[in-house]
Amino acid sequence: MADTIRLEVTASAAALPVVRLVLGGVAARVDLSLEEIEDLYVAVEELLSAAEGAGEGPRHELAIELGDDGVTVNAGPFRTSALRSRLTSAEPSGKYDLQTVMRGVVQSVEVCAAPDDCYCVVFAKRRGGA
Repeated sequence: MADTIRLEVTASAAALPVVRLVLGGVAARVDLSLEEIEDLYVAVEELLSAAEGAGEGPRHELAIELGDDGVTVNAGPFRTSALRSRLTSAEPSGKYDLQTVMRGVVQSVEVCAAPDDCYCVVFAKRRGGA
């Protein structure tokens, strides 16, 4: 099944309900449980909120890929080193740290190089925690 939905939203909290609606619809197509869908919401909302706080551009792009066993989200491109360090720091800054939250709700989180000295954040939520 490898459908991909591309979504571009403004970098503000006002866009989060639209993102939630799209994520809920696609996650239901791959039979994620309500708890797994909520975990996916948390990951996306925390990442986008952190990006907004780090001063990332006026818009965010999400490529949401539906697989046979879950959903993979590719968010970006991002530019700031502040956001990157919050995702890749060897020593998380505290109990409610972006890296800790992301790794607690999705199965994988990667920071990947993108063109023009940018990077993307790719994370996956699998059905049944696979």
